[in-house]
Amino acid sequence: MSRVLDQIILEDVAKTCPEPFLNYNKCIQSKNPNSEECIKHQFELQKCVKTQVPSFQKIQNECSNIIKNYESCLMKNQENSSSKCIDELTKLRDCAGKQVGAKTE
Repeated sequence: MSRVLDQIILEDVAKTCPEPFLNYNKCIQSKNPNSEECIKHQFELQKCVKTQVPSFQKIQNECSNIIKNYESCLMKNQENSSSKCIDELTKLRDCAGKQVGAKTE
């Protein structure tokens, strides 16, 4: 389901924020992603996503407690977060998938 969910959100971002999306992608393909220019484009894209992308906003609203639990787990387990926080990540992906109508595999 993670690929389907990622694709749904990516399409929503590209549709809703086309200019910041393209600017950021062009920058990271042609320059160092950590360059000042790319970071500027990244912030523009993040702002658009947070304020205008319906799927992202719905996930933020409906899965907020699960997001907080996942973030807390990541902070507590910085050394081994990928193995220690898999259950929290699974719950977050399940919740997010339900918000955007992704079918489980």
